[in-house]
Amino acid sequence: MGMSGTGNGDSFLRVNAVRTVSAIAKYRGDGSTTSLGEALREVTGPGGELQKSAEKRWKKTGEGEGGMIGIECAVVKGPDGEVRGAKAYVLAEYNCGGMFRATVNEDGKAVARVWKEGQYGGLEGYENEGKEYDPRDLKGEKA
Repeated sequence: MGMSGTGNGDSFLRVNAVRTVSAIAKYRGDGSTTSLGEALREVTGPGGELQKSAEKRWKKTGEGEGGMIGIECAVVKGPDGEVRGAKAYVLAEYNCGGMFRATVNEDGKAVARVWKEGQYGGLEGYENEGKEYDPRDLKGEKA
């Protein structure tokens, strides 16, 4: 598992965001299994620990606003204990208007996003939001 956060630094420090997400995903005490995505939502999603830490300052000072990107790896083992495969998932969660992020999918295509699918009606068509493209097509272009 790997993570990165962005937003109001005081809030991330106050809730010890990355460690808290890791602990929820790995050590939840009720015997249930919690995915990294669920743990990210509990800390950085709407109504999560970051937002709660802002208390009365929420939506007034930028306090508590932010998001995180996490990478979760899953290893599949057969009945004999041998590794049969592995898969990695890139997850993102945030509690603010949007969060810039990009990934390369299984097909080697890059996908850049600012918003969640359907977060704002009509913005999905905004300048390649969520569209796949081949990074090699940009070779030689200046950013």
